[in-house]
Amino acid sequence: MDCPSIIDPATKEKLPRIPVPNLLADASNETAAHYSKQWGDDTGYTKFIRNAPKAAKHTMARQLGWPDLFDRIRAEATIRDVSVYDAACGFGLIHRDLFAAPTPDHLSYVGADIHEALGSIENPFPKSRFVRFDVSDRLPTDDQFDFVVCRAALHHTPDPEHTLRNLASVLKPGGTLAISVYTKKSPMRDASDDYLRSRITPMKPDDAFQLVRQFTSLGRDLQESSGEIVIKEDLPFLGIKAGKYPIQPFIYDHFLKCWFNSEFGEQWSDIVNFDWYHPPFAYRYTLPEAIAMNERCGLSVIKTESNKAQHYIEATKPT
Repeated sequence: MDCPSIIDPATKEKLPRIPVPNLLADASNETAAHYSKQWGDDTGYTKFIRNAPKAAKHTMARQLGWPDLFDRIRAEATIRDVSVYDAACGFGLIHRDLFAAPTPDHLSYVGADIHEALGSIENPFPKSRFVRFDVSDRLPTDDQFDFVVCRAALHHTPDPEHTLRNLASVLKPGGTLAISVYTKKSPMRDASDDYLRSRITPMKPDDAFQLVRQFTSLGRDLQESSGEIVIKEDLPFLGIKAGKYPIQPFIYDHFLKCWFNSEFGEQWSDIVNFDWYHPPFAYRYTLPEAIAMNERCGLSVIKTESNKAQHYIEATKPT
């Protein structure tokens, strides 16, 4: 495959970014700045999550349909040539999962992302490479892939449906495209998230990263608060069901994201809150909306899974 701006795994040289047309260039630069901070060496998050299996279980990477999909890709790549395009590859966790020992003999891989930290990804595999590229545009190659994956990133692009069409355009007929996107929350939670993002997104990454510690601290203190909230009847307009709720999950699910997990601690919980509040775009969907978007892009949905945070969708391209 002809993919420009490769990161050399031996020298870690960060080659120039491909100049590509974009719907909102300034916002794309802000997205690049955000994820260069989030996945960069100064936060240390990538090293932490790679070496903290108990914490990793709480991430979307270990939930929904992703582990099963990667097992299938690896199994197929032991017996035939299989190509994967990992759009918005982040800090390389999918790459690591796919090429885990025993490495499949017939697996080839292209990972693309907009941030500047791709050079820190370890890549000793000759059939895989990384490209600094805005995945909302079509990957500049005539080749097509057996699998195209975009985990927890489509919603961070300026026009997710435009991005999805471009991803589908490099998928082989009969191939599989898998995405995950944010779920819509209660009306109060969505409203507060939008307002807080409007205040935090314009900040420089370093300033926003310092600010989100307040959300982490609130989540920690609420988790340590005793007692529970009792809702006596369903409140459908408010998105609240009758039941008993611990304080922090009730506020988190219905009013305000203030993420804290003891396996992450404050330092790494900050990353999760930073990832939620600072990126320029963070679209949310109902499952029917996400399915309809795939269908408008000419894909046939074959599998869905959802939790409170995200929807997972697998779709195929008709032959």
